[in-house]
Amino acid sequence: MKNKFSKIAGSVLLFALLTTGCSDTNQKSDDSSEVDNVQTNIQTEEAEKSSKVKVTLYDSDGSAVLEEKEIEKGGKLEKPELAKEGYELIGWFATPAMKHMFDFDSEITEDLNLYAGFTKYEDDKREFYILGNGKSELLSKSNWGEVVEDEFKLKKADSDKENIYTISVDLKEGDEFQFAINGSWENQRGFGYLDTIEKDGEEYFENSGGLGDVSVKRANIKVVKPGRYTFTLKTHPAEDYYDEKDESYTEEGKENFNLNPYDVISWTFEG
Repeated sequence: MKNKFSKIAGSVLLFALLTTGCSDTNQKSDDSSEVDNVQTNIQTEEAEKSSKVKVTLYDSDGSAVLEEKEIEKGGKLEKPELAKEGYELIGWFATPAMKHMFDFDSEITEDLNLYAGFTKYEDDKREFYILGNGKSELLSKSNWGEVVEDEFKLKKADSDKENIYTISVDLKEGDEFQFAINGSWENQRGFGYLDTIEKDGEEYFENSGGLGDVSVKRANIKVVKPGRYTFTLKTHPAEDYYDEKDESYTEEGKENFNLNPYDVISWTFEG
């Protein structure tokens, strides 16, 4: 009887040990599965993050964040159309200095900051003239601004919302010119203000430099393709500033160092 009881007790103990072992094994298996799931989720999140880039949109001051968004890495950004009461959005710039417009056809492969070019309308009271020299009748007469008459003047559109000046001229190959408010070349708008220098892969203008070491915005526009052109100058006088870092800058002659981040010269070629 004693031996029988011992056998029964031993069987119960063995069953308990086996059951406990299975339970521990199952628990470890469950714990391992949970760890694997967590690691998988982390890896998935990291993979998703690595496949996206962050785009931060700043106001014109370069510090106030207007919007943040994520897009697929290698994708293209749809041009944001943000509004600011009382202001016009000129475009989006790649640097806070507003020197380079961002190309929305480019693929974005890393985090990106863009800066809004907001400008407030102010009526431009200035008159602009085409100045230069060359073989064409008008510019040869100009002789680098020695002659400034009505025929050189750009016509200002009648508008209370924007400042638009236009002029149509016949130009010869090699002609050089800019737009300025007088024969002293104050407030000049040169090569760096052109919205493009080519169309359909053909070059129409080139940078011809200027007197001394001048910035690209004050460089002469040289004609590559002769013909009749209509130029449109759009100005934003509220955003004018002066290039005080130029070694030739003086307070008395500051109007020769007048610049603007948003002014632009567009053109059409009429053959």
